[in-house]
Amino acid sequence: MSVAADIGTASRSQGADEARLWASLASARDAGSFCQAWLDLQCARTRGVSAGLILLEGTGGAFAPAAGWPAGPQEHPHLRKVAEATLANGQVVVEGDADDPDTMGIGYPIAADGRMMGAVLLAVTGLTSPQMQLLLRELHWGVGWIHSLVWQHRSAGDEGRTEAATAAMDVLAAMQEHDTLAEAELALCNAATIALDADRVSLGLVQGDRVKLSAMSHGAWFRKRSDVAEALEAAMDEAMDQDMLLSVPLVREGDPILLQQDRLLALAGKGAVASVPMTDRGLPVGVLTIERAVDAEPFDARDLLLAETIAALVAPGIALRRREERWIGGRIRRHGMDGARALFGPRRPLAKALGIGALLLLMILFVPFAQFQVRADAELEGQVQRAASAPFSGFIARSQARAGDVVRAGQVLATLDDRDLIVDRARALGEVQQLDRRYREALAKHERADMSLAGAQLRQAEASLRLIEYKLARTRIVAPLSGVLVSGDLSQKVGTPVEEGDVLFEVAPLGSFRVVLNVAEEDVNYLRPGQQGRFAPTGLAGETVPFTVRRITSVTANVDGENVFRVEAELAGDRRAVLRPGMEGVAKVKIDRRSNAWIWTRGLREWLRLFFWKWLP
Repeated sequence: MSVAADIGTASRSQGADEARLWASLASARDAGSFCQAWLDLQCARTRGVSAGLILLEGTGGAFAPAAGWPAGPQEHPHLRKVAEATLANGQVVVEGDADDPDTMGIGYPIAADGRMMGAVLLAVTGLTSPQMQLLLRELHWGVGWIHSLVWQHRSAGDEGRTEAATAAMDVLAAMQEHDTLAEAELALCNAATIALDADRVSLGLVQGDRVKLSAMSHGAWFRKRSDVAEALEAAMDEAMDQDMLLSVPLVREGDPILLQQDRLLALAGKGAVASVPMTDRGLPVGVLTIERAVDAEPFDARDLLLAETIAALVAPGIALRRREERWIGGRIRRHGMDGARALFGPRRPLAKALGIGALLLLMILFVPFAQFQVRADAELEGQVQRAASAPFSGFIARSQARAGDVVRAGQVLATLDDRDLIVDRARALGEVQQLDRRYREALAKHERADMSLAGAQLRQAEASLRLIEYKLARTRIVAPLSGVLVSGDLSQKVGTPVEEGDVLFEVAPLGSFRVVLNVAEEDVNYLRPGQQGRFAPTGLAGETVPFTVRRITSVTANVDGENVFRVEAELAGDRRAVLRPGMEGVAKVKIDRRSNAWIWTRGLREWLRLFFWKWLP
């Protein structure tokens, strides 16, 4: 009776333990407790088990122990080899222990959709071949519980990823509604603030080897030199340099550097901060920094997953808009395509009219059909020009002509006062007669010395008389040739003295003129003898006279502070009768055909060329 009682007591105790293990399995609330309860139950139901272990795939694809039996730290070198073989080939592995021939290592893979998710490892002792088959059959049925756990976690993960993808798509849609980069950045920050339940979201873009703050939520403008902006850029640089998501408080395992995240947290007075790098095709684009208020919940794994999903989705769009914002291949190309569609599309007649106008303007500016001409101030002068000057010093008695009068050769133009000359002539004539009598008396007396002296004095007096008579004959100023008086008006100078050699009148013949151009030194290189031009005298009310360039001299003059060259041209046409020497006006010489843009910018280009030549080494 005692043996039977002991057997009954042992059976009841074993049943109670098994019931407790089943209850633990049913009440497990997380994956760890579920795996431990399952392994405890499996080992308790299996004869000869000395050790058990469950390996499951963890973060980053590494396999880590999820449960072990018996409890406590243990070393199983043989099970480690069996685990490596099971995970490598994905098949059931039954392998003996070289150190303990009675112990067998069993590895049963846990796979889902052809992917290894883990393995169940058991070390058993003293099992026969039929018992081993029975054990493998039980493991086959029992591993189904682990499969259900894996699928449950995958389903929960997929659900979380689906929610994150949906929220991220909403943010992407809000950003895609805008065309320009600045508008898209602001829309991204505002939408991400709502999706992540954040207090502020900031976006920084990579420029060179640094991240520059580009946009902040709920504000179209921010101070780039403020302490908060500098702290945000430093936190973004920290995340970009480590190429990983950084969060404070720390959510994921690892040992990242969080100095700038902590500094931003303390400076901005926030409760949590996370910086998410954004990449496009492996190249860094920017960093998204999310901040939450002090009284808000800190970031969890779901929030970080959503932030990473948003960053992954919007990074290509931000990179594309940055490329489009470039002048070369970006803005120019975009505006050019928009303009081409407006010009050649079926609509927008105003754009077509403006395009035609712009084309005509470009043709006017750049097609070389404009006549390039050299402009210069010009003056008309006679080809032959003679002067009537004062023959001796005296006073003006009368004036019979003035500038502009047409005169004949020999015509009296003015008369000098001859009264003093008449007196001098009478005195000189009396002196000549007196010296002549003295000479005759000495000749009659044969006084040779007195005769020689009187003869010399007589000749001197006769010479003085001839000089006086010559001056009396020159008191009338006559025209040296027929023509027009170019200069000289003595009507207001009657009675005024003149000096010998003073030019009183200038006469030029009619019908024989030339044009003298005062050409600026920057234009003289364009002129050649034989070129045609037209002269517009001021006195002809806009009429022009053709001429031909004949001579380019090296004579220069300074006119109004500008150095000019003298260029002579011969007149042509039938307008000579109304022209007068001394007429001034404007002359233009035809050079060749050039574009209007070249003509209008010639002065600026020559000034710039001289300026850079002067200052460049």
